[in-house]
Amino acid sequence: MTIKLLPSVMPVISAGYLGPSLTPNEDAAWEEARLPFNPDALVQKMMGQPMRRAGRFIKLVCLGALACLNRIPPEELKEKKVGIFLATGLGNIDEILPFITQVFKHEGGFPSPNQFANSVSNAAAFFVARVCKIKGVVLTISQEELSFESALWLAQSYLESGELDLALVGGCDVFTPSVEDYRERMNLISGQYRVAPMGEGSSWLLVGGSEEKKLGDILSVGITDRVEQNGQTLSDVWLKRCEDLAARILPSGEDHGINRLFLPGFRLFDLDEASWKKRGWDIEDYLPQCGISSTASAFGLARAFLTKKSALVVHGNHHASGRQALVAAVTK
Repeated sequence: MTIKLLPSVMPVISAGYLGPSLTPNEDAAWEEARLPFNPDALVQKMMGQPMRRAGRFIKLVCLGALACLNRIPPEELKEKKVGIFLATGLGNIDEILPFITQVFKHEGGFPSPNQFANSVSNAAAFFVARVCKIKGVVLTISQEELSFESALWLAQSYLESGELDLALVGGCDVFTPSVEDYRERMNLISGQYRVAPMGEGSSWLLVGGSEEKKLGDILSVGITDRVEQNGQTLSDVWLKRCEDLAARILPSGEDHGINRLFLPGFRLFDLDEASWKKRGWDIEDYLPQCGISSTASAFGLARAFLTKKSALVVHGNHHASGRQALVAAVTK
C-alpha cells in the first residue's frame, strides 16, 4: 500500500463514542445476549424530550453525535459551514426490513409513514442536522466495513476545497437480532475474524477548523485494493506499513515521548504482539468495549482521541474482499 499523507492535517476538535452499553464516552460492561438496549432513557437525558417518528438507528446516530458535540461550547459552530458525514455498513436495517416485507412480500400494501421515513437512507443524517441545528452538506456513506474511512476521506476533500469549515464525521451500526443473522449479513466466516461478541456503536469526530483546543490531528487516510503478502505473515505486513508510516510522520529525533499504538480491525487476527512490542508498538484490542460492527473503527478512533495522550495512533482495517484501510493520527 502506498500511504499518502493528507494534503493538510485534519485537526480533531472533539470526539464522542457510544457503545452497546449506551453510556456516552465511557467504557461499561455489556453482554451480547442482552442486546439491544432501549435508548429512550438516554434520549430523554441528552435531549430533554423524546424523539418522535424516529427508530432506534436514528436515535443512536443522534446520541453519538451529541456525545461529540456536547464536549465543545455551542459558539464553536456558530457562523461556520459544517457538514455531516454519516458512515454506516448496514444502515437502518431494523426499519428497512419491515418496510420491504410489507411492500414486496405481502401483495403490496401501504407501509406506515413512520416506516417509510425511517427507511430513507439519509434520514438519520438529516435528523442529526436538525437536532444539532447544522445547515450544510449532509451525506450518508456506505462502504461496508470501510465506511468510516471512506467518510473521513470524503470529509477531508470538502475541507481542503474550502466548501466546509468543519466536518462532523461519524459511524453508526446497530445490533440486528439474531446474532447468527447479524454475522451472516457482515459475511463473518469462522476463522477469518477475531473472536469477539457482536456489538454496535455510534461514534463521531468533529474535524477541521483552527489548531487551537484540539485533541490531535488525523494525518493520513489510505484505502487500497488487496496487497500481496509475498510469503510474509499478515502481522509482518501490517507492522511494516506502520513502521513506514511512522518514519514519515515522526522524523528521526522528533518522536521522543510519542507512544505508538496500533488498533486492529476485527478481521485482523493472529498478530505477533511480541514482534510489535520489540519495534515500540502497543496493540490495543478495543472490541471488548464495542463488539463487532461495520463501523467499529469509528469507536476505536474516537475512544483513542479521548483516552490516549501523546500517541501516534494507527487503525488498520481488512475487508473480506482483501481491500484494506489505514488511518493515522496523533493525539495531544
